[in-house]
Amino acid sequence: MKRILKSSVSSASAGVSFKAAAMVAAAILPEEMIVQIVTRLPVKSVGRCRCVCKRWRTLFSDPQFAKLHFQCAPKHQTLLLSRNFKLEILNLSYRLSFGKESLVLQNLNAPFDHTWAVFIGSCNGLVASYLSRSFLQQESLFIWNPSTRFFKKLPSRGNTSQISIFGFGYVSATDEYKAVINAEIFSSKTESWKRIEIPRFRIASSCGVLFGEALHWLFYPDVERQQVPNLYAFDLEEEEFSVMKLPSAFQTLGLKNCFICQVGVSCEGCLYVMVNNPRWHCGKLAYYEIDFWVMREYGNSDSWTRSFGVRIPGQPERRDWYLHLQAILVREASAFVRNRCPREEEKLDMSIIHYRNEEENSDMYMLDNDAQDMVVYEESLLS
Repeated sequence: MKRILKSSVSSASAGVSFKAAAMVAAAILPEEMIVQIVTRLPVKSVGRCRCVCKRWRTLFSDPQFAKLHFQCAPKHQTLLLSRNFKLEILNLSYRLSFGKESLVLQNLNAPFDHTWAVFIGSCNGLVASYLSRSFLQQESLFIWNPSTRFFKKLPSRGNTSQISIFGFGYVSATDEYKAVINAEIFSSKTESWKRIEIPRFRIASSCGVLFGEALHWLFYPDVERQQVPNLYAFDLEEEEFSVMKLPSAFQTLGLKNCFICQVGVSCEGCLYVMVNNPRWHCGKLAYYEIDFWVMREYGNSDSWTRSFGVRIPGQPERRDWYLHLQAILVREASAFVRNRCPREEEKLDMSIIHYRNEEENSDMYMLDNDAQDMVVYEESLLS
């Protein structure tokens, strides 16, 4: 009890000292300088600043301040997981060690019923979520900010057809957010949905990856029946599709039977594709080769280069084990991924498994869990 009281007193004292220091700063520093300082603080710290006085609440709640803060503040990425009908978050610092001590999950309460939530995508700290109750013929779509609890319900598409592709992004020229579901697109400017032309394809990936102001999917052209998919880019401003070729090595190096797992954006700001190439020996699965290929120059198919690779054993000791990877963070020589593997009954928590390629000095950290869905977002004050 004494320890609890001491902690409470310490917290209260810290709050009082922070407010006192803020009041002194407000009396001494020009308001413009205070704004420049606060724009470089984390989201939670800005929330504390809003409690100092009425003027600061007004100042730091302004939409223009939110935009300035997003531009100036250090980027803090967070992994949002939908697991066992609950929402959990994991802070992804750039220096995350991926060790057991860093795997601290926190519960997150959404301002809407998230029981059947599917994450369409994230952009500027906002997360687009799709809630479908097909058995009730109901559909709901939300844009929300997990950092501030802001949320907005979008108008229904008018149908509950099964989702095949989806994505979410922002167009700076018109200052509007757009969400894509199947052959329909929503604009926050018009507050309505409209039909768009999409190519005929067989799905390789459902979730559109945002890079710049375009969404990217892996599609197999339906008319060609080729084994290696194409990378399709959808320009959100022009609302048009274009084709980007994947590495020619997928054909020439005998990788035509590999599984192109995912397209994404690396921490260095390049598009990448993650490739799963199962290796067999005497009719049995020996191991998986997971390779990452990076497009060094966006739009130039000749700039694809293999960044690194890691070998993963076939895990024969678990009958229910299989490899279904989704990349969370990818760097120049390391990756943090998750495997959508059924969890063993005796394992109640998530676990991280480390794999290393000594020859290439590369690492992969695999988060083994059974989460239904996940998305990575950047903390912001935008709404």
